[in-house]
Amino acid sequence: MKRLIIICALCVSVFSALFAKVDVRDGKLRLVIEDYEGNFYLYRKNVRGNYVSLLDSKRYSLNSGFYVLYGKSVQKLMRSGGVTIFSEETPSGARLTFSSEEKFVCTVDFTFLASDGKETDSIRIDAAVKNISGDSRLLGLRVFFDTWLGENSGRHFSTALRSSVVSECYFNDMSGEQWVQSSNEEVSLRFLFEGDKITPVQTLALANKDVLSVPVWAPVFVSDRKFDSLQSYNNSALSAAWQPRYLNHDEELNVGFYISTGAGRIHPADYKTLRAGSFDAADTLDKAGESIEPFKAPPPPVDNIRDDDEAYIRFLIARVRELEADPSAANREHILKLTAEIDEVLLKAAGR
Repeated sequence: MKRLIIICALCVSVFSALFAKVDVRDGKLRLVIEDYEGNFYLYRKNVRGNYVSLLDSKRYSLNSGFYVLYGKSVQKLMRSGGVTIFSEETPSGARLTFSSEEKFVCTVDFTFLASDGKETDSIRIDAAVKNISGDSRLLGLRVFFDTWLGENSGRHFSTALRSSVVSECYFNDMSGEQWVQSSNEEVSLRFLFEGDKITPVQTLALANKDVLSVPVWAPVFVSDRKFDSLQSYNNSALSAAWQPRYLNHDEELNVGFYISTGAGRIHPADYKTLRAGSFDAADTLDKAGESIEPFKAPPPPVDNIRDDDEAYIRFLIARVRELEADPSAANREHILKLTAEIDEVLLKAAGR
């Protein structure tokens, strides 16, 4: 009975930590990832040095995130949709990994950049979806951002060609518009969708958030309609989708784009300025200068774990999360080592 109680306590500890929050602060930016549903929030320091939310972070709101097209169905990548989620801080930012058993694995890397080469004010987002089913499948990626900065001013968005976007619209080609900006008097947020290291979009839509958050590949909206719906008034959002592809087993679809930010009279960087000021983004690199792999590397061997309860528990949590994110990463040797570690922690906790 005592051993059962200890096992239950350990499980509670482990699974509570599974839903921990990743909170990375670098330069002028702060990135927060809530592990339970894989929601992410981005903050920028204003001229007074205080963080201001760049995306809608209200708890009751359906927050920004990624959607995957798998065959004929579309789903938001969230735990309540049957997707396992693993988040972690990386040397260059953060990473989210979503796994749908025997269907696909999707990774999203957030890489911090400095447009002036000094202090972080921008992010590159690289997303990859891998087909892990045994058949060829049609897969696609769509991202949804619940913006809010321009809503109170009535000037919801702007682009390189338009000083103001006040009604719903969509684009099939961003070569002219280049970027979409959401801003207020304090801070500004710019999504860069045109450049030689940016994946061309299939469709980019600006519409009410209730329209764009629906789990369908092509949300239905009315061009030139105001950013209103029955449930939410004056609530604008952005959705970008990339061309789906048929993928064989273990093949990947990769997309990448940038987000730059500004504060006060300092405007967000455009693509040329960002490329010139930051390191060469031809290959995404971490701060140590190493190429970032699209999928997480194996954890350190068990022999490197310190001999105390706290370190054991941290290791167990890391391994459980690793296997939850990618069950195929487990083999007999890993399972035996993990079992031995669990037994050792239980024996220590029992005072044996």
